[in-house]
Amino acid sequence: MHNSAVPDLELFPIERRERILECLSHNGKVIAADLASSLQVSVDTIRRDLKQLVAEGLARRVHGGALAAAQFPRPVAERSASTSPVKRELGQKAAGLIHPGNVVVFDGGSTNLELVRCIAPEISFTAVTPSLPVATVLSELPLVEVIVLGGKVLGRELVTTGARAVKEIKDFRADLCYLGVCELELKQALVRCSGAVAAILLAEKLGKMAPFIVGPPGILTHAFVEAGSEPEEIEQLRRDDVYVA
Repeated sequence: MHNSAVPDLELFPIERRERILECLSHNGKVIAADLASSLQVSVDTIRRDLKQLVAEGLARRVHGGALAAAQFPRPVAERSASTSPVKRELGQKAAGLIHPGNVVVFDGGSTNLELVRCIAPEISFTAVTPSLPVATVLSELPLVEVIVLGGKVLGRELVTTGARAVKEIKDFRADLCYLGVCELELKQALVRCSGAVAAILLAEKLGKMAPFIVGPPGILTHAFVEAGSEPEEIEQLRRDDVYVA
């Protein structure tokens, strides 16, 4: 398996899945028993990882292992290279939540990367993020203090992860958190340290079943939703006291 000669006994679940995705990308398939041996976990653990990757559309399950999805997901650097008009419009709305003096946590992902590109340069605030691309864009804003969480870097999403990142976020009391893409344990920690939690929700993702639970829909205080999303999904957010824009 790619880069797995020396197994890491402290891998978080998302780190295991990242390595599985690397193997799928290189070989087109994986065998559960081989993964269990190289990552030093049980076959049942690998089966759960594969089940989650299938649920996310990242793999196709076959007996004894999995095959790469027909359209393998592109790394965040490639996804963010082209600007989406929808993401930019929603990003401009979402950026309006930031006020001078705020402490704001930014999760990873191409949607949040587009959001930070929409932040007005005259706003002074403190930004905390596990995302290297997000931190790079924020560092170009002259009045923003940027703090990057430590930890291991996940290659495809370019976010830091692991126990160190989770530990460091506990030192902050944020006014606002923009949820995006990162590991479950860190995502839950970001929510716990923040007074308000916002997310940009594209129509293609709204209402989809995730392979893990971060919390109930009510953990969001603000949702910026793409036009054309299912009305019942939007109404459910409002019933959960989420402000929908």
